[in-house]
Amino acid sequence: TRKNHLEKSLTSVSGCLNSLSLASPANSRFCVCCGVSAECSKREVNLVFLFDGSSSMRAHEFEMNKYFIKDVMKKLSKLSIKFAAVQFSTDVRTVFDFNDYQNGSAEEKLMTETHMKSLTSTHKAINYILKNLLNSVSSGADPNAQKALVIITDGDPSDNDDHNVLNTCDEQNILRYVIGVGKVDLTELTQLASEPKRNNTFYIKDYSGLKGLLDNLQKKIYNIEVSKDAQGRDRQKELSQSGFSVVYHEESVIVGSVGSNDWRGALYEVTGSGPEFRQTEIIDPAVNKDSYMGYSSVLGMRRGVYLLFSGAPRAEHTGLVTLFTKNQNTWTVTSNINGEQIGSYFGASLNLLDVDSDGDSDFLLVGAPLFYQSQPRAEGRLYVYTLSEQYFQRTLNVSESTTGRFAASVASLKDLNGDGLSDVAVGAPLENEGVVYIYLGDRTHGINPELTPQRIPARSVLPGLQQFGVSLSGQMDMNDDNLTDIVIGAQGGIVLLKARPVMSVSAQLSFSPKEISLNYFECPGSNGFNAFNLTSCFTVTERTSSTGSLEKKLNVSLNLNVDVVRGMSRGFFDPMDSSSSSLQQSVLLDSGFSCFNFSIFMLRCVEDTVSPLKIRMNFSQTEMLSGNSVAVLDVHSRTEEYVEVPFQWSCNSNNSCVADLKLNFSFTNDTLVVENQAHFTVLVLLANPGDDSYNTSIVLHYPEGISLSKFNAINLSQTRSSCGDRDSSATNRTTCRINLPVYRSGTTTQFLGTFRVTKWDNEWSDWMEMMITANSDNNGNMSDTEVRRSVPVQFAVDLAISLVDRGPKPLNLIYKVENLGVKGLLVSVSLTLPCQTPHVILTPHNFSMQEDSHCGKFECHQFHLQKYSVAHFNLMAHAALQNVKEFKSKYSFYEFRRDYVFNISSELNFNTSRYNQIASGCDDFSQTEVKVEFVVPPSLMLIVCTGAILFYVDVLLLNIKCPQLSKPEELKLHR
Repeated sequence: TRKNHLEKSLTSVSGCLNSLSLASPANSRFCVCCGVSAECSKREVNLVFLFDGSSSMRAHEFEMNKYFIKDVMKKLSKLSIKFAAVQFSTDVRTVFDFNDYQNGSAEEKLMTETHMKSLTSTHKAINYILKNLLNSVSSGADPNAQKALVIITDGDPSDNDDHNVLNTCDEQNILRYVIGVGKVDLTELTQLASEPKRNNTFYIKDYSGLKGLLDNLQKKIYNIEVSKDAQGRDRQKELSQSGFSVVYHEESVIVGSVGSNDWRGALYEVTGSGPEFRQTEIIDPAVNKDSYMGYSSVLGMRRGVYLLFSGAPRAEHTGLVTLFTKNQNTWTVTSNINGEQIGSYFGASLNLLDVDSDGDSDFLLVGAPLFYQSQPRAEGRLYVYTLSEQYFQRTLNVSESTTGRFAASVASLKDLNGDGLSDVAVGAPLENEGVVYIYLGDRTHGINPELTPQRIPARSVLPGLQQFGVSLSGQMDMNDDNLTDIVIGAQGGIVLLKARPVMSVSAQLSFSPKEISLNYFECPGSNGFNAFNLTSCFTVTERTSSTGSLEKKLNVSLNLNVDVVRGMSRGFFDPMDSSSSSLQQSVLLDSGFSCFNFSIFMLRCVEDTVSPLKIRMNFSQTEMLSGNSVAVLDVHSRTEEYVEVPFQWSCNSNNSCVADLKLNFSFTNDTLVVENQAHFTVLVLLANPGDDSYNTSIVLHYPEGISLSKFNAINLSQTRSSCGDRDSSATNRTTCRINLPVYRSGTTTQFLGTFRVTKWDNEWSDWMEMMITANSDNNGNMSDTEVRRSVPVQFAVDLAISLVDRGPKPLNLIYKVENLGVKGLLVSVSLTLPCQTPHVILTPHNFSMQEDSHCGKFECHQFHLQKYSVAHFNLMAHAALQNVKEFKSKYSFYEFRRDYVFNISSELNFNTSRYNQIASGCDDFSQTEVKVEFVVPPSLMLIVCTGAILFYVDVLLLNIKCPQLSKPEELKLHR
């Protein structure tokens, strides 16, 4: 949480600020004489990468080349170096020039460059660079810059130096570094390098070695930035720039002199004035030239020993901080801390932090404003080191700004927020117009790493400020209000920020009545009611010890959320809007105690009346648009509070509600007949002799092929049930909520559940089993809440047998057997026909009759008749008159004709315990009248004289053919 402890007091002070800033006793006088001012010898560098694109290089090696160049540019991006790149093979091509590097398009052009894949025309490429880049103003080259060339190749030059380009390079003082890769002739490649040739020629076995070469090459490029004096001699104090940093020590002043000793740098301890003026040089013999020692200095004490730290941001190209301790009036080197990144300017700013203000320095703060970090992107880093008697231990690295030279300045501050710990200010003068970050102190890490710092941008203080935060100081109370103030340097002015009173706030939530009554809940019900009242109280006290007439009020934004642990809240603030489960409101808190009241509403139909409502409140400070309040909320204040509001409990004893659910059910039908759209019902009994039951439900488990149509209470109008569709986790289960939210103690209810058969063609068992269970949130009886029952299953079938053709013809009958139902089954067919009448004898085919038998019954063996299928039976028989002679003698002279009618019955047989015949307009029993015509012709002999009687009997074949099975079935006759 970002907190503002400072406010603007003085926006600008006229006048010019010197780099020497000194605080000393009023009776102390010092005269510090500095050397003659001179320009720094640091200069611009134009550097070209010339990299091989010949065919001897594989694709991934070519990519390594590009990444190597990219890394070098990133590492040295903060130096005064401009880069360009050229690929060479038989031809030469500019990848990007100095203009591209400056406008930011160089990296994209480099990474999209394609591989040429040809010969190695090295001398041709160097000549191209001289004409088109290093000596071309249009390419962005600086005529006064130091020119440099880095050649990366894995092959010897395939061309000659016809244009003496190497001599031209020497004449123009172009530095040349050569990197040979793989099987190359180093003797020949060395000739391409500038003097000293061996030191400027590098060899690696393959392109993977480029990464290990990076640091070595960076140091050589880094050194190009600095040149010697025109006469080539070392300088001592001519360019010393004494006073670059200053610290006060007892009766002396210690000044930094970055240009002394050929820019090695040094410190000078100055005492006295006039004839008593004396200065003593303090140096670190291990520091090399161009290190800039004295760039920053800070003095502290630990265990009675003075500690003098000095920064040398260019030492070893990574930066260095040296610790001096004083022994018998002599400052000696005790230890060093090295930076970790080339060009980071580690040690450019220093400060000591006495976090508990006990007089001993606890932490060393070191700034590296040019430190670069790509992921996440950051520029500048602050290092925090714990001080001990023997060593430094880094405890924290801090980065904030992306492109602002974060940690260009750093200062320890007297306690700002009243926690008794010193705080820290860090400047980032190039982040936009400048930004200052305020960190709260921490005993373990120096600054608190878990709290977001206060960020003070220049534009929020005064429009037009530039380089805001270039210098910082925060050890004084400038207006006697007993609060620490901060002075911040900017280009052409200073800004004074006054500290603000810090207020600690504690919050508390309460409610009334003490529980939510259940008497208001009833389902269904859509209207709301005032369930309870919520009170939010705040206690405000000051942590700092400010004096004066400062108004110490806080304007805070209050946020309330009801039922925060649920997706669908049960409570709301607006009685007309049940979705208003949150409320935001601005309130003004004065010193002392303040309370605010809110009404919480609920709907009458709520499923859960067991789990308490959890209410969350959080608050944060908002700046007032008007008024004189300058107080700020303490970051250590607890800004979030919770309270749980319980529901009423109706319990018999011991304040523990335990329901006692008892369940039973039965089928109202003795048999389940499976047919399309069939229904059956179950009677369910649910009793609760125990305490109130919360979130009660009945779960019905049933097999595939049936579904629940309705489930209602039949004896109590006050008991309600609500059944949803099948549970999403199972297709054969339905949950019915019973009398939500509470199924009262002593209630007994009967429910009637109606089920519908949905899949009559399923494979059903002989019995259908159903299980019903009862559940609740507080049920204590688990033995009487699960019941299983079974009912026999019968399939509805629709069978019919009928005579197909009723026309008069010889005794040849065809029967049709139909399955009109939805289930296949095993059936058999039996037929009964008269075998003998007073005048006619029927003789069926394929079976015999006993004598004196008057009728015969026979049947086909069982066969499977599929649903909606038809089977045909063909019945054929011989019919003859019993006394042909009698008829012939009686009717000799004319033709005799007579019709005889037989009753033949047919019947279908099946498993009636498993299947149930239903009416469909046809029967499973058929009786058919069959008419047979007999013809006796007249006696021709009598008619023709001799005559002959011919009696013609039409013989018919009786044969019962069963449906085609795996083998022929025989008919059996039953007498």
